[in-house]
Amino acid sequence: MSEEEKLAREAVQRVRNWLEEETEGRGGRFTPRLAIKFCGGCNPLIERGEVARKIREELAEARWVSWEGESDLLMAINGCPTACAEREEIRKNSKASLVIRPGGVSDIEKTPRA
Repeated sequence: MSEEEKLAREAVQRVRNWLEEETEGRGGRFTPRLAIKFCGGCNPLIERGEVARKIREELAEARWVSWEGESDLLMAINGCPTACAEREEIRKNSKASLVIRPGGVSDIEKTPRA
């Protein structure tokens, strides 16, 4: 299995677990607004587009929105460990975020509100 497949699989599992908790808290009905933000791609160690494609295929039931708009969960896909796509100003319109980078996937964290 490729690194991209492993990362996508781990991300999807974390999103499904998060979705289960969110759905329970909303009375059993919730269609999440998911967004993906890519890093700048200056030093990619993984094929970021492939990770995103696999995630979108597995989470087809979600409503996909732009990372610049409001979302329930933002996935920042980084091509290297620097993780430049994981910045506070990128997460500001999202209720929660997940960071994907070579070597692993973060826990889903709620976005602090000002």
